[in-house]
Amino acid sequence: MKTPKVYLLLKSAVWAMSLLALSPGLILAQSTIINQFNSASEVSQWRFDFGGVTHTESFDPNVDGNNNPASGSMKVVLGFSSSLSGNNKGAYTRDAFFPGVNGANFATLQFDVKVDPSSALDAFGNNGFFSIALRNTDNYNYIDQVNTDQSLNSANGWVHINAPLTGPYDAIRALTWQLYGGPSQNIDGTVTLWFDNVIFTAAVVPEPSSLALASLGGLALLILRPRRR
Repeated sequence: MKTPKVYLLLKSAVWAMSLLALSPGLILAQSTIINQFNSASEVSQWRFDFGGVTHTESFDPNVDGNNNPASGSMKVVLGFSSSLSGNNKGAYTRDAFFPGVNGANFATLQFDVKVDPSSALDAFGNNGFFSIALRNTDNYNYIDQVNTDQSLNSANGWVHINAPLTGPYDAIRALTWQLYGGPSQNIDGTVTLWFDNVIFTAAVVPEPSSLALASLGGLALLILRPRRR
């Protein structure tokens, strides 16, 4: 039996609808902001965790990684001494989640960091080695986020880091950043840095409306499926 033209036209439209639904149907869910340092209260959310350097931290309303006059940044002053050897470092931790969150929900970790030009230099002409670790599970497992590790240099001004998560993380509880100046770096003197705009970007997920559209398209195809005669 000859297939009616109306059926063919309708079937073509349904196929087009299904393909359209499946192709652009990915969205980036809302990012999770850890700190943008819009007030002094955000600085107090970070605590000095370990290291032998002297340290002070404060809210700086006049320096912001996004040049936003309504915001600020976390200012940290660390006093290094090569006599501290491997303890010539300073680290701060932020307890961000309770209970822990699944790292599969995040795509990248982003932040901005800047060093004051008057800061002491290490043996390589930089201002120390910066890294961030994610603390996983209630045991606070220290997992180095290697894509954030780098030598800081004041000549670079604000440095924006956008690092894919290296996981696996099943229950992220906290973040710890560290500036290291121990053996090989051998920093003697003060390093002043600003830390800002700490954000987890969300993993890409299918858009609900596109999933629904694709489902409707598939259902319509089943309804319009020609019957054998």
